[in-house]
Amino acid sequence: EKKLLYVPANVSGHYTIPDSVTSIGNNAFWGCDKLTSITIPDSVTSIGNFAFSDCTNLVVVTVGKGVTSIGGHAFWGCKSLTSVMIPDSVMSIGDYAFSDCSSLKRLTIPAKFTDEDVKKWAVPAKCKIIRK
Repeated sequence: EKKLLYVPANVSGHYTIPDSVTSIGNNAFWGCDKLTSITIPDSVTSIGNFAFSDCTNLVVVTVGKGVTSIGGHAFWGCKSLTSVMIPDSVMSIGDYAFSDCSSLKRLTIPAKFTDEDVKKWAVPAKCKIIRK
């Protein structure tokens, strides 16, 4: 198991997490405000609490098909994030995962998640929820 614990705040543009990583630690990308897109490979199974919090210019997140859990506040404050597709492999998403994602317009989620779940994630009211 290899956990990504910390990424320097000056990371900019697109970042691809290496295939050797199996989990993203709490606060790993916190405040990486120059990061615009991220690819999470299929090797990653968990995304920690506050993992991408305050990545204010993050627009695109590609979540790998190996991810089973997304921590609380994982994308909190990602004000530029416009759409996210959650793969079927995800079994749990923590509270406030999408809090203060003011530009989020589309969230694609597995059908197993309920309206109550979506409320706990603090998804913006104008965001369209698509169940697949």
